Amino acid sequence: MTENCLRSLALSPERSVIIYNQGCLANEDLQQLTSQWGVDAHILGDGHNIGIAQARQACFEYIWRELPQTAWTSEIHVDMIFPAHWYAPLLRYLETSQEPMISPGIVTAGGVMQPLEEQITVPADMEGWLELLPTLSREGVVYGFVHPVIHHNEALRAIGGYDIRLLKGKQGFEDDSLLVGYSYYIGTRQRWRPQICLQSWVYHATLAQRMSMPDKLDDFARNEVGLVAQYGIQGLRELARVHDRPATFLGLAQKYMSSQKGLDA
Repeated sequence: MTENCLRSLALSPERSVIIYNQGCLANEDLQQLTSQWGVDAHILGDGHNIGIAQARQACFEYIWRELPQTAWTSEIHVDMIFPAHWYAPLLRYLETSQEPMISPGIVTAGGVMQPLEEQITVPADMEGWLELLPTLSREGVVYGFVHPVIHHNEALRAIGGYDIRLLKGKQGFEDDSLLVGYSYYIGTRQRWRPQICLQSWVYHATLAQRMSMPDKLDDFARNEVGLVAQYGIQGLRELARVHDRPATFLGLAQKYMSSQKGLDA
């Protein structure tokens, strides 16, 4: 899985990555693997699982500190396959719009094109994916958010990335915290929502891959509290609009409003 990801990244001229190692490979082995496939890697961490927001934020801060000239930052996963120049349509869109971030479409292991919900025949191997993905390109953008996502680094730094002082769990609501941050950065009167550019498509094998982790409910609960501490009930209302999922986030807002009523009684 990791080798396929690195092999595909090496097909594009922009192939510098910051890796926070939370897996089973030693840093030296991971460095050798990235070098083998021609990927320029800066490796952080030591194989311990410190959490999603914590690892991503460490990568962001490394870029801001060591590579301050970087204009664009993408969050990618090791179970993805990227066709050559996958990022080019996304950067063109960012350069000609006021968007702080943009995602490509993704195709799942089951052959579902997200967010279009169209079904395609799944290729048998990586080479098949590399041939197929460019043929899926089409004009247009739609509302939605998936990884990989490309951030305008100036905007990402302005909102601070992930506030790990508040997002203390290993997973849960980290993407939501960024989306609220961007909405406030742009201004709520603009009624901003994240977008997906349909000119670029990436294969993503496993969605929500950490849902089998132990203590996941505790982690989600901790980050829920952190999200509310950061953005409050109004932030939950904003997420209901951003995601167009009123039941989920308005339900959370009602939960905290009811809790506050109990304190006032």
